[in-house]
Amino acid sequence: MVTVYRVAIGISSKLQPSVVEVTPVDERIMRVRMKHTLGFMSLVAVYAPTEMRKTEEKEMFYSKLDSVLDQCPPRDTLIVLGDFNATTGTVRDGYELCVGPHGSGTRNINSSLLLNFARSRRLRIADSWYQRPELHRWTWYSNAGGVAKEIDHILVSTRWRILQNCRVYRSADFLEQITDFVVATLKLQSSPERSQEVTTVSSEKTKDLTCAHEYAVAV
Repeated sequence: MVTVYRVAIGISSKLQPSVVEVTPVDERIMRVRMKHTLGFMSLVAVYAPTEMRKTEEKEMFYSKLDSVLDQCPPRDTLIVLGDFNATTGTVRDGYELCVGPHGSGTRNINSSLLLNFARSRRLRIADSWYQRPELHRWTWYSNAGGVAKEIDHILVSTRWRILQNCRVYRSADFLEQITDFVVATLKLQSSPERSQEVTTVSSEKTKDLTCAHEYAVAV
């Protein structure tokens, strides 16, 4: 059996004219560049290897992700979102810049890869900065044992200080789909008189493990 991994970025029809570049890198990484009123935004959707995959495969994924980010113009608003298959853990030592006070789970190899990547790229893991009830936190559930984890994340550049909020919406609460959404609210601002709010949505269809991971952005 051949396993197929896919990622996609969904853009609302009214925003399609704002898209200036679409780059499908491979089955795990995709990049879209959009124009907004204050400049440009680079969105990178990812589906990282699971913990059980070989270390070489994981390192290759993050190496390729690094190269994709190297191609993003440095002044772009940068957002990396998707299924990282990694929890942040609750200890912030050495990662205070990228992990907030509300991380979750126990760290493993995937966690270290995610945290080192976020720190090296000065990216803030959005969900770890906001205290939420468990209903609005977990993005993955085990069918056996009642295990719940927070492994889908939205990473936002610390350069712009645009992060306003982040939480999970259950399928019953959002769009009436069998989908759990990680939603981050961002505020792009150049002056007190001129600002633009952006809602970034990372979604995973949790009831079908073979389906593509879908990502939507609404401005």
